Amino acid sequence: MEISLNEIIDYYAKADVSFVGAFGERVSPQLKVLDRHTNPAGGGLVIPFSGSACFTFDGKPYVIEPGMVVHAGPGMRLSKEVIGDREWEYAVIHYHIPQHERDEYPLFHKDFSLAHGRSAKVPHLVRQILDIQSIPGAAAKFQTKVLFLSLLQEIFTAACGQPGHEDSKLIEEAMGYIRLNYADELTVQKVADEFSTERRQFSYLFKRHTGMSPIHYLIECRISKAKELLGSPGCSVKQVAEWVGYTDSLYFSKAFKKYTGVSPSEYREGFAL
Repeated sequence: MEISLNEIIDYYAKADVSFVGAFGERVSPQLKVLDRHTNPAGGGLVIPFSGSACFTFDGKPYVIEPGMVVHAGPGMRLSKEVIGDREWEYAVIHYHIPQHERDEYPLFHKDFSLAHGRSAKVPHLVRQILDIQSIPGAAAKFQTKVLFLSLLQEIFTAACGQPGHEDSKLIEEAMGYIRLNYADELTVQKVADEFSTERRQFSYLFKRHTGMSPIHYLIECRISKAKELLGSPGCSVKQVAEWVGYTDSLYFSKAFKKYTGVSPSEYREGFAL
């Protein structure tokens, strides 16, 4: 069931949320982490600085990019994969609510996301939290608490100012669906049907929110995975083509060269140098 922005704000307004800690991380392109779990003791907010990654919480994927925040509940099954050739930099803010409130506020245990529209204040506040939390003393602890509440306020204020919040959610989920099913015989119509949306409307919303067409995004996902596979000497170009969703290896080679500037064989030779 869809969680509305008003429900999310109402949860944070009423629950006794407390900052626990935060960490930042830089991750190399195409890194995969499987079969992990989120913090068992509290909730977490994943806030990206740069790059793109697919996080999956209890089987539900989120393509996370700057301009959005994803919430995960405690003890969720977690997998993550960096998308594309850029380094993925992000932070996680951990918080908790009292034990006696956890049944009253079920959102604490759930995953959800919201877009803040690339508010410059959000990453700035997160970096301040990362810097100050390690400073000893009551003053720094109090300042971190204030910054955490200011961060929540900025996220919600910016999210309320975003047009089409529900549309953003739909496209985010569609991107995750494409990322997980790129090797299938996907079409724009099939993806639009998956999300009960008319094809032209879906294509319009997708381009408005991502700057590219659904087909362009699908090809990018396939080419990104193909690059990874071509780095392994044990599979042929034909096999790589099939594994990323192309039944015609010649068509795959043309698409690969169009998007990378080199053929699959030339790209593979680059690894051997």
